[in-house]
Amino acid sequence: MNSGDQDAKERIIKAAAEILDEVYDVDKITVRQVAERANVGIGLINYHFKSKDNLLGVVVANMMAEKAVGFITPGNYSDFEPVTKLKAMLKELYSFGSQYEKLNQFTIMKGIQSGDIQTQLFIIPVLREIFGNNADEMHLRILAMQIILPLQVTALCPSAFKIYSGIELHNEIQRNNFIDNLINNLVKENK
Repeated sequence: MNSGDQDAKERIIKAAAEILDEVYDVDKITVRQVAERANVGIGLINYHFKSKDNLLGVVVANMMAEKAVGFITPGNYSDFEPVTKLKAMLKELYSFGSQYEKLNQFTIMKGIQSGDIQTQLFIIPVLREIFGNNADEMHLRILAMQIILPLQVTALCPSAFKIYSGIELHNEIQRNNFIDNLINNLVKENK
């Protein structure tokens, strides 16, 4: 991809992110709006992303990645105890994903189908803080999967999870209790 294509792609992502910040209902966002804001043709958006859902999925994934990086950046949240930091990180990411529930579900499904497990890598630095030298890299990666996969599955179908568990994930208090219990159980089992 030449630098002009890369620049256009970045402008498209930036424009879509700006519109996403302005419009709560993602169904109201059009490719034409994004193209106009990015000053590109609609065909270029289709060339790079194939669909509006793919584009918006990239934008939401990028926004979530930025939030996650904020938690693991040295100096940020350094006054948090590591378990508290992990819980806060997951609560913020889950809450953000809930704002764009359909897009989040699309992004999760696409990631699972493509075998993308990059999401787990964002929490490994915090797990390393929690477990120190008591866990090797493979153990940390498995723990990360044990944390992220249940959160992804519950985000895919919160109504089924409510039937199964009685937990209403759209209720912030219940969702936060679920995350607290998930982390507490895994930390306790592995310390």
